[in-house]
Amino acid sequence: MKKTLADRAAFLISSLGIRNSDFARRIQYTPAYVCMVLSGAKPKPGHRFIDAVCREFSVNPEWLTNGKEPVFCVPGLPLPPEWTDVVAKLLMLSAERQKIIEEIIDAFLHEDTAEGEEKAADRKSKKK
Repeated sequence: MKKTLADRAAFLISSLGIRNSDFARRIQYTPAYVCMVLSGAKPKPGHRFIDAVCREFSVNPEWLTNGKEPVFCVPGLPLPPEWTDVVAKLLMLSAERQKIIEEIIDAFLHEDTAEGEEKAADRKSKKK
């Protein structure tokens, strides 16, 4: 478990696969401020910082401030805990990459539907 906000912020940046400067830019803070947070020199950043991180990266504010899981959240969307990280990460992708993921899911659904229809037809023909 990540004990401090600095640990959790560093974990988040690493998990997202971005540079500290990109993280700072996306939450509209200076790289110097983010560096202070990550080093522990600013152990309790203000609510504006917390809100910016949570809004930009779909992070659970309870996790960022207190370490209470899950890491990611999607406000207003009731999901099982194991899916909140997946959906939050999906929301962080560019629209173009989200579209690709949607197309992959549609292809899987199409395959599953076709397989289900084949199995139903097989069962029906065996009953006759």
